[in-house]
This record gives sequence, C-alpha cells and structure tokens, in this order.
Amino acid sequence: METTDLISLSTFATVAAFTPGPNNLLLAASSANFGWHATIPHMLGVIFGFTLLVLIAALGLGWLLSVIPGLQWILRLLGLAMIFNIAFRLARSDTLDKQRRPRPMRFSEAALFQWINPKGVVVIISAISAYTNPAEIVLTEVGILVGLFFWVTVGSVVLWSYSGAVIAASLKSRTRLIWFNRVAALALVMSVLPVMLDIP
Repeated sequence: METTDLISLSTFATVAAFTPGPNNLLLAASSANFGWHATIPHMLGVIFGFTLLVLIAALGLGWLLSVIPGLQWILRLLGLAMIFNIAFRLARSDTLDKQRRPRPMRFSEAALFQWINPKGVVVIISAISAYTNPAEIVLTEVGILVGLFFWVTVGSVVLWSYSGAVIAASLKSRTRLIWFNRVAALALVMSVLPVMLDIP
C-alpha cells in the first residue's frame, strides 16, 4: 500500500471511528448509567468484535457483501431493529438505583452486535472496496487494515466510555438522568438515519 493510500485510509478510519455512531453512543450511555468499570466488558466486546469483522471482511466477506446486496440489506435491518429496541429501553430508563436499571451490555453481546451494526458494516465495506483489490487478497494489506482499525477502535472506545463516566458526575438527580437517557436514545436513532435512508 502506497504512502498516500495509507494516509487516506488512516484519515478515513479515524473519522469513522471517532464520530458519533451506535457503538460510541452506547458506550457513553453505558458508562454514564453504570460506570466505567461495569462498561469494560462492553468496551472489550466492541474492540474484539469489530476487529474480527474487519479481519474476516478483508479476507473475503467484504467482497461477498458487495456482490450480494440482499445480505447487506438483511444485516442492516437486523441492526436497525436492535438499535431501536436499545434506544427504546434507554429512553425509559429513569432510576438512579443501578440495581433497578437495565444491565450493561455483555462482552458477547457487544461483539455480536458488530455484525449488524449498520455504520460499522458500511465503513468496512467502503474501506475494503476503496483500499484493497477484491480479486486478490494481499496479506500485508489485510494486516494494515486490521491493525489500523484495531487501534482507532481502541482509541474511540476509551474516549467515548470515558466521556460517559465524566457525564455521570452531573447525573445525580433523576430528572437529569431521564433527560440524558432520552437525548442519548434520540442521538442513537439519529446516528443510523443515513443508513435508513439508504435502504430501498
């Protein structure tokens, strides 16, 4: 991979990783509601699941999704359904008692969510299509893609989770928590609107 392509890919991956999306918003909301430590399994699940998805996509799944639009469409619909469900439950969360709130996402759930995360799937397909040759798997390119997306994912996961922990300090009243969760739920839905509008 040439230096110009590497710079372009790095910029693309960084912007995609750090901008608001389902993963980032869910991590911030989880950390704000349950705390940093309780969100660690969720964080690790996102890192592992997304990195694995990048690896598998670079080894051929990205090409498969691009030539079978129906499969990508199904994954998007499943992801949207799950996101709407999470947003609904988040909007209804209105108690300061952590024991009575919905539990944080588990490692396995966060890892599996990457396969139906609309933004994540679109990002990976775009990266594979633009920066690799689908007809020829080059291991160095695969290594670059996986390594780059791993590190930007780690960075975004830590940053967004930490931001949620910082926000938690100001959510000491039930009213503030209710409004935060409702705004977070709306932002979560808004983050997938571009994907919704792209579905025929």
